[in-house]
Amino acid sequence: MMRREASSRLFVIAGEPSGDQLGARFIDAIRNVQSETVEIGGVGGPKMAKLGVKSPIDIRPLSVLGLVDGLLAYPNVRKLVAATVAQVVLFKPDLVVLIDSWGFTLRVAHQIRKILPDTILVKYVGPQVFATRPGRAKVTAETYDHLLTIHSFDGKYFKSEGLDTTFVGNPAISAVQKVDDQAFQQKYNPAGQPVLSAFFGSRPGEIKFLMEPFLRAIEQIKSNHPDLVVVAPLSDNIAIMVRSLVAHEPRLQDIILLDEAEKSVVFTASTLALACSGTVTLELANAGVPMVIGYRLSPVSGYLMEKFVFKAQFANLINLAANQEIIPEFLSSKCTGPALAKALGLLLNDPKLRGHQQKAAQKTLIKMQSTKGNVSQVAAKKVLELMD
Repeated sequence: MMRREASSRLFVIAGEPSGDQLGARFIDAIRNVQSETVEIGGVGGPKMAKLGVKSPIDIRPLSVLGLVDGLLAYPNVRKLVAATVAQVVLFKPDLVVLIDSWGFTLRVAHQIRKILPDTILVKYVGPQVFATRPGRAKVTAETYDHLLTIHSFDGKYFKSEGLDTTFVGNPAISAVQKVDDQAFQQKYNPAGQPVLSAFFGSRPGEIKFLMEPFLRAIEQIKSNHPDLVVVAPLSDNIAIMVRSLVAHEPRLQDIILLDEAEKSVVFTASTLALACSGTVTLELANAGVPMVIGYRLSPVSGYLMEKFVFKAQFANLINLAANQEIIPEFLSSKCTGPALAKALGLLLNDPKLRGHQQKAAQKTLIKMQSTKGNVSQVAAKKVLELMD
């Protein structure tokens, strides 16, 4: 059978590891629906590359954290914006999907609009205007033709500015596939002890600022529960960095370090978790793992965020959606080893408390889910509709 010539050209841009994963799922969904008539190019990471959409640009320098680090990285960001726009112009797409990474994708979108004014621009994952900088809703509406939002509660901010918006659902709370953890238990936990999983983050800056309070918390809770098994699946983006610290950090030597690919089995095996605030907290809650959340920026960035930028009552999306603290969260100066250890100890020692968090989180997740089906398929169908 002769292959039909592609009639549409789609370009996907992802600036960070979470965007790369989202982009890969989206590309896979596009191909499942319209494999022969859409040609796909892109700028992203290893997950998109595995699907044949290989990026000519290394996106790793975009994984910066905080206001100060962002300013220091600005010269590199400018170069990456220019290189990305050049790839888009060379590809000549009908539609460009720009995933998350607010500052980077906004600059890219502005340049594309100037050079290719007829190209449809779709933002996938909007800025969190419900928590900070509400003015970004207007900027988003002025820049993009359509928004694919993953939150059930933020579409109204963009629609009020005149932007067509589609709620596709959050991929982190899609249906969980239970993974058999028997091999994990036999290898790492033959005595059947409680398992604490630690998620340090996916950006180098998160490792820089969270490693110390997380390790102190783990050290303290291990002193009270010496048989506790501690395991940390490492994001591909920071795995080399963390493993390089092991020789000089004895506290890391007591933690089982695994690859990101083993994250699902860790979810199944975990009794509780200590997690960097972010997408992984939704995945943990969806898998039924009770947790404590921590997050820290540099002292200067943390002060500026708390004082002038961050306005929401909570940082975690489950707490935000429920409008109450279901999951304990410790941010900035409150994110200390003793505070984290105390909260973890309460969960570890009280099965009823763990059960209460699980039930409350699951109830909130149901409200946050899309009723339209698979997240990536919903996003793919909408984009194909816009390209038609």
